[in-house]
Amino acid sequence: MQYKLSNILFFGILLQVVSTQGIITFNLFKLLGDWELKSFLHPIGILVVIIYYLLKFANGGKFKYSGIDLLLFLYFTICIFILVLNVSDSSSFLFTFREVILIFLLIFLYGQTSIPLRLWRKILGLLYILVLGNLLFILLTYVYGPEEYMKLVTGRFIWPIDSEYKFKISNFYVFWRSPALIGETAAVGHFGLLSYFLFREDEIYKRKKLFPLLLVLLTFVRSVYLVLLVFFVFRFFLKKKNLFKLEVILPYLIPLIFLIAIPFYNFKLLSLKSIMARFDHWINDLNVKFNLFIGGAIGKVGGAVRGDGFVSTLDSYWLLMLVSTGIIGIVLIILFMKEKAADNQRMKIILISFLCAAFFVTITQSIPFLVLFPLLFIKKETNIRT
Repeated sequence: MQYKLSNILFFGILLQVVSTQGIITFNLFKLLGDWELKSFLHPIGILVVIIYYLLKFANGGKFKYSGIDLLLFLYFTICIFILVLNVSDSSSFLFTFREVILIFLLIFLYGQTSIPLRLWRKILGLLYILVLGNLLFILLTYVYGPEEYMKLVTGRFIWPIDSEYKFKISNFYVFWRSPALIGETAAVGHFGLLSYFLFREDEIYKRKKLFPLLLVLLTFVRSVYLVLLVFFVFRFFLKKKNLFKLEVILPYLIPLIFLIAIPFYNFKLLSLKSIMARFDHWINDLNVKFNLFIGGAIGKVGGAVRGDGFVSTLDSYWLLMLVSTGIIGIVLIILFMKEKAADNQRMKIILISFLCAAFFVTITQSIPFLVLFPLLFIKKETNIRT
């Protein structure tokens, strides 16, 4: 029975992984007569996972929880009551729940069980195939050019973003920021980045980790690069042997950094213009009343106010959480994540890396992030039990 339950969890995760590939699912459901059905794939995958845990509990499974878990989800319950008062339709409620609460619910649930290693490697195998597919289609963007590429994968070309399909293509100097098979470049970056982290921890797939890393590099998205930079810097300095090496190479390293920085400066990769624009928006364009300590504006910002420009994106996950849950919510979230990382140094570095990047992008608006990030917390076991 436990083995069959594991298949349900596997299927739910599988549906979520497939849902990250927006252009693939768009074309699949378009053939079936209604491309908009693709938006149901992710919530169905979540529902299947929740059904797995309900069945597990009904069959005698027990949930382990801490005081921080109780405090966080009790606080989120209060936030949900406020959310119901703030929004007028179910769509806005679901968008907000997905952006503010879902990630922590999945992390908590995945921490309650172990997935058989055989099934886990099937998930990694699917990720590997999708990574290669996205690399191939980024190459096709350069072969065909942006117009022909978008016509190939969506049937039409609208620069830079298709307001109906929500697919986006743009450029970074001579490079294309291709939507690949996912639909938006930052989401492609998150998909590659988290696949890279997942591959690193598996004895078989760590040999293939360079492929998702290459996918990340081809996105030309600075917020994704920032996660990688912080991750590698922390890993370097946390190894004592590297500190000795640093003392030896430091005299040569400083001039090398300046030489490397020159092309970055010429191509404006180090430009702070977009960051300054974000600060300007945060100060002047956030016309939403909220309480500094409890937020209270949950549902009045983010995806729930689709099509409302800056207020619908905010360009900062931490700003979204401040407005939605306040300082109290942010403190509980940090304590929750710290507890889940426990004594796992690798996980702590990954968390710090994403927390830094989250100042400049609303990471929970990315479906690949919502799907793959919680999988970092799932346990694997070699036997068939859950």
